[in-house]
Amino acid sequence: MKLYKIIIIFLFIFLLPQSLFAWNIHGEMTRIVLDSLPWINRYKDIVITQYSYNDPSPYNPNYKISYLEGHIGDKTTAKTILSIYADEPDWGMDEGLSLNSAQTLTGGSQGWRHQYFLLFGGFVRLGEAPDRALHFYNMAITAFKNNDPYWGFRFLARSLHYLQDLTMPFHANPGPVFTLLRNILDIGGITNMVSNHHYALEDYQEYQIKKRNLLYIKALRNAEPIKVNDVWSAGFSLANKSKDYSEALWNLQTKIYGDKINSKVRFKINPEKVPSGELKNEYDKIIIGCLMDFSGVTKGFLEYAREIFRSSH
Repeated sequence: MKLYKIIIIFLFIFLLPQSLFAWNIHGEMTRIVLDSLPWINRYKDIVITQYSYNDPSPYNPNYKISYLEGHIGDKTTAKTILSIYADEPDWGMDEGLSLNSAQTLTGGSQGWRHQYFLLFGGFVRLGEAPDRALHFYNMAITAFKNNDPYWGFRFLARSLHYLQDLTMPFHANPGPVFTLLRNILDIGGITNMVSNHHYALEDYQEYQIKKRNLLYIKALRNAEPIKVNDVWSAGFSLANKSKDYSEALWNLQTKIYGDKINSKVRFKINPEKVPSGELKNEYDKIIIGCLMDFSGVTKGFLEYAREIFRSSH
């Protein structure tokens, strides 16, 4: 009973309300990865079809399915579908839901579905990102069996999103335990600290991609595929690896952006002002390593999925 109480206390310390996304611009990064997979270009002239699937999962009732690449009946390509809709789970479909009694510890239903925290050596696990990746992979199988490659690829894009989320370290571990322990009595303050670090990483990563930093682009294009033999297990492995980068990134961001990032009020970085030098090089190295995992799992997942969509073209 004593161990149980300790675990509950630590859960409240670690898992604080944070309505956060993972990597910014999933779609753009996915497109860059797909540029290095010429075989995906074979899947073209795909007719855009109306959604007609019975998905038992609950979704935000205010979320409306949109078709950003054209109209029903128009033709598109697999590359276009995957690039656009790798972002779709961040468009509100997972918000405002009651999924689990512990979801308040992950910032609500959005965090619950997009994160997977492995605490105490994996003894405590919160979130369901690997489950959502597997769910949409199974939906894709159904769509391809129905000879509906449009929704087959669109479900694959959604599945891919949750796997890509798990390459983001703060989606596997929110911050250093001792830093959070020291501020245990100020939950609102800790929430801002965690958010500051999370958004700083996202904003810096997005800036480097948008300015076409060659090291970042090469990482996405040239990373070796990560072998995927099972979708859920791939998600678990990514989270288990990503969590180990969290504390190093926290410490580096504190040194680079100053103590204001650890303040208990919201703080926004200016990614253009990060000075060159040893700290920036180490920062870039860790982020690039994470983006190589982003790319590697994207490539490996699509190779794994080829068995279900090869016959559709």
